[in-house]
Amino acid sequence: MIRLRLVTLAALAVVSGALSAAASGITPILAFLFLAVLEILYALQTRHVRLNLVRVIIALSLFWAAFAMTGRALRSSAPGQLPADTSAVTGITTTPSIMQSTGGTSLEVSVSTANEMPLQRPVTITVQIPDRRSSYPAGEQVQVLGRIGAFSPPLNPGEQRLGSSQTDVFLAQDIQILPGNSVMSWWGRLTKRVRDLVEIRARPLLNYRAFGFLEELLLHRKLFEPVDRQIFSMTGTSHLLAISGLHLSLIFSVISVLVGSMFSEKNTGKIVAPLAATFVYLAFIDFPLSADRAFVMLFVLTATRLFGGHLSKLATLSWAALIMTLLDPVSVFDIGLQLSFASIAGLFFISEPLARCFRPRHPLTRGLISSLSATVGASVPTAALVMSTFHIVAPIALVANIIAIPAVSLLLMSLLAWSAVLVLLRPVAILLAPIINGISAILVDCLGFLSRFPMSHRNVSAPRPLLLASLTLFFGVVILTMDNWTRLRRVHYSMVPAAMAGLLVLLTWSFGTVSFDTRVTFPVVDNGNVILIQSKTMGTWLCLFDTNAKAGNRAVRAVAALGVNAPDVVLVAGSPTDLPEQLDAVFGLLSPRQVYVPAADASIPIAGLLPRFQSIVSPLGSGKMVTIDLGGSIRAGNTTASSPSVQVVTPALTGEASANAVLSPSAQGFNFAYDTSAGIVRVLTGSSTATFSLKQTGCISVFTRGSRCWVASDSRR
Repeated sequence: MIRLRLVTLAALAVVSGALSAAASGITPILAFLFLAVLEILYALQTRHVRLNLVRVIIALSLFWAAFAMTGRALRSSAPGQLPADTSAVTGITTTPSIMQSTGGTSLEVSVSTANEMPLQRPVTITVQIPDRRSSYPAGEQVQVLGRIGAFSPPLNPGEQRLGSSQTDVFLAQDIQILPGNSVMSWWGRLTKRVRDLVEIRARPLLNYRAFGFLEELLLHRKLFEPVDRQIFSMTGTSHLLAISGLHLSLIFSVISVLVGSMFSEKNTGKIVAPLAATFVYLAFIDFPLSADRAFVMLFVLTATRLFGGHLSKLATLSWAALIMTLLDPVSVFDIGLQLSFASIAGLFFISEPLARCFRPRHPLTRGLISSLSATVGASVPTAALVMSTFHIVAPIALVANIIAIPAVSLLLMSLLAWSAVLVLLRPVAILLAPIINGISAILVDCLGFLSRFPMSHRNVSAPRPLLLASLTLFFGVVILTMDNWTRLRRVHYSMVPAAMAGLLVLLTWSFGTVSFDTRVTFPVVDNGNVILIQSKTMGTWLCLFDTNAKAGNRAVRAVAALGVNAPDVVLVAGSPTDLPEQLDAVFGLLSPRQVYVPAADASIPIAGLLPRFQSIVSPLGSGKMVTIDLGGSIRAGNTTASSPSVQVVTPALTGEASANAVLSPSAQGFNFAYDTSAGIVRVLTGSSTATFSLKQTGCISVFTRGSRCWVASDSRR
């Protein structure tokens, strides 16, 4: 028999109602009916059916309250209140300005007025500054002049997200600090001075890697370049660079050990002091959202211990989810919040039972098993979210995290202590700096070595919504089983629900795959054109024509969402702009075997590109074509000085992509023509011709399998 607390039933209803607020049509009604069926089935299998039916009704009544509350928050969000012609906003900075690794600066501002008109409620927007500056601490009142960022509709696989459908980015042309003496601005200026002092003194003492960890882990600033971040992405350790629950839990645990000997067992200070110290650290890094969520969880745990109560792990998670949703209903759409709760739930209900299955006697073996169990527990439930958002899965993470988590934990504590010594006793910090440099270099070298293992990582297709729903159901069954294991283990068929849910996942996965011999895909970008060709005999080709940095980044993410990991050829043709940034995007998500760039736009070797990438970049002269002839043919390149084109010939499909491309009047069989100047694809399948304007239809693909040919959009948009 499964038992649940009222807070778990209420949290489930509130979170479901909040998520349903972004859906359309009858989806919210179907979600409510599905939730009602599940909770009524729960009540019927309990001993006190009437009492639990009352609890279920109370919980279900919160669904529509959360639905209305979140809907109102979405309508009054930045896209709902800021008109398209907004040229000036005024508000309070909620985060310090962060210099981006790809250039420019960004910060978040809680806006209260737009075009000198007050808003109904403050909204948070991201302000992007074109140059690199770090003079805006959190808590300052600022006025920003500029414009709303251009809205790119979700036309490619993996771009559709729940929540607001429009951008909340403000492109700044000028920004100035307004006079103000609030506590927030005073604290922001103080912490900025301390961070700047640490940064200035540390820069000449630490190497690039150690200084990068100092900026990322302690000062909440970004330093690592995209290709450096790729190492963490390919090894499944990117979460270590985002200040979150791992970092706060480590601070909390260390302080608990330090103050343990200072207070008696029943002293309140022993419980409150670690939470207070963690709050000071959180305030020093200016309350990043990912760390705020973790602090809510620590607060719930501390409050439970302080008042002498006892909460199960599921009830603790439920309270945290309920509090976060009530404080900020729109936060349920944030991928960071979803990953945080999924990983914590995995640690509670997968890693701990898994670790109990093995009871080694040797302390070293016991620590290894515990670390491996924690890695598996945190990685498994987050895998689907990572695949859906970042389109990558890294099996090597099971090994990499065993190395990286202890190393980063040691680095964080070392950097905290070293920074304090640097401010107070600089000569001692100079002597200790080589140790920090050595640990950082060894960690990055180990991760780089692991990232080069065969099959260490792969890009995967963005899962379909039904697959994500089935995986959520499966993980929910696992949580209920583990939380009630004491009672369920006496039942002979206790694992049947988990087995049935797992079978549902496998069936959903198998029916969602599409097999093909040739696939030609046309992603949608704002500037230029992109063609992706996948052939079982000729490999995978990615062609970018006349693209800029923004278009190249969007194209690469769309390709990764289609499951392409290592294209055989990446061809940048025409007249590209921001070529170094485009190559950063390519190498940041993909592992191409060969890259061709226009000889007129790049000098080989390319300045700033890492040596391991230089060897695969080749110049492509004017009028030159890259050709393959193997069970068909692909020719791509510049037919003239600035006129890129692609010709594809396979046993089943023939086609061309170029400016003003048209279907031949005498064409027979299966043919396509992509007019890159108009963004129109025409496909001849047998005796009928179909025309697609990509700006309206979104990304489409032309498939062939045997003697069949068909055109399909991607339903995951």
